[in-house]
Amino acid sequence: MSDELSPPLPSLATIMTAADDLMVPSEQDAPLLPFHWPGDEPLTPASLAALLGLAPETPVEQRELEAFFGPLTRTRSWHSLADHALVERFAHLHATLLATLTDPVVYRLGTIEIQVVIVGRDASGALVGLHTTVVET
Repeated sequence: MSDELSPPLPSLATIMTAADDLMVPSEQDAPLLPFHWPGDEPLTPASLAALLGLAPETPVEQRELEAFFGPLTRTRSWHSLADHALVERFAHLHATLLATLTDPVVYRLGTIEIQVVIVGRDASGALVGLHTTVVET
């Protein structure tokens, strides 16, 4: 995944701002890291696994964006004010991704320590998104 020193794509800058300092909760909280996919080749589960340095036989699951953000954007009766603010930030990020990307999808690669890639095409046709890790034992 490219983190080139050149100025980021406008869509990537928008996503970076929305994801700034957000940590995805799991057994080990992790940040959401923005990326763009270089070149014009399509992103496939196999190319994604290779890009992440995972074995070719790594399990890959594709999910809808709502499946990832649903639990993060749902308020609960026991939430504190800080929890409500966090839910609002995740809801804003979800809305930003929907407004910025065409056909965003979520790939989950691996088991236990799962690489999560949220990716879609921006207005220029570039593949951009976010990458994080969730731990599920």
